[in-house]
Amino acid sequence: MMKSETSQPNQSLIDGIRCFQELTTSDHPLGTKELSERLGINMIKVNRLLRTLKSIGMAEQNQQKKYRPGPVVHVLAAQSFHSSALFRAATHVAIRHPYDDRTLAIGILWKDAVVYMYHALAHQNPAEGLGGYHLYHASQSSIGKALLAEMGDEDLALCVAGWSPEDRMGLAEMLPTIRRQGYASQRDKAGKINNIAATFQVGGARAGIAFTDMVIEDGEVERRVAELRGLIGEIESYG
Repeated sequence: MMKSETSQPNQSLIDGIRCFQELTTSDHPLGTKELSERLGINMIKVNRLLRTLKSIGMAEQNQQKKYRPGPVVHVLAAQSFHSSALFRAATHVAIRHPYDDRTLAIGILWKDAVVYMYHALAHQNPAEGLGGYHLYHASQSSIGKALLAEMGDEDLALCVAGWSPEDRMGLAEMLPTIRRQGYASQRDKAGKINNIAATFQVGGARAGIAFTDMVIEDGEVERRVAELRGLIGEIESYG
């Protein structure tokens, strides 16, 4: 049975959002041709979408006529912070826990990537970790693996459909251990654990929190996981 026209996703809206997201994740202004190639959308349509975004303040052009996020991005950021109990709770707790020996990271899963809403390096002022935007493929992130481990089989298969066979196999081998332990870990080239992550939920939204860039001896793992769970308890209580 054919779906009614009204039940079909609006592809133009989807493409416009994709254009805006690409502008906000790029580290430099984008021309129409480059954006077209990144998104796989023809240049005529991309040009029309960019002009539309510009007309409502979601994009603007520099002197070279390339596009970057417009002033509306600041409004959206403020509105997102106001409406996201997860973001408020996570950052409220994170900035109160500076570390000298590790990076503290908090992120969410978006498609097959992890977006870090907080990322403070050792010795860094915790406030500098706010908005420390990073985007990593979930296969390279302990937070990503911990969040993927909570997915059902169908959703997980859709999420990793575009991964290489090696990455899919690697994840499949890790998932039983992550689910049994309740946390994910990664090891450095020397075989030492240098990254652990667990998940939490606030307001129905799930996220992950990790300690990274530190050497964790095998006998110390449970203690470090307990520290992570302590932070999770604070975040969930605040939320």
